[in-house]
Amino acid sequence: MSKAISYYDWQQSFGDKSKSNKLLNHKIANSLGIPENSFKDFIKKWKEKNFT
Repeated sequence: MSKAISYYDWQQSFGDKSKSNKLLNHKIANSLGIPENSFKDFIKKWKEKNFT
């Protein structure tokens, strides 16, 4: 007997494949989906603004 797939997995099989490729082709992203370099720059600017 084959294992049933979830509704989410079934729905994703019909989704736009280009959305997932955009993230993969983008610079290395963290768990928030933000490129690591952009996130680090944002944190640096935030620290400068709020701690100086």
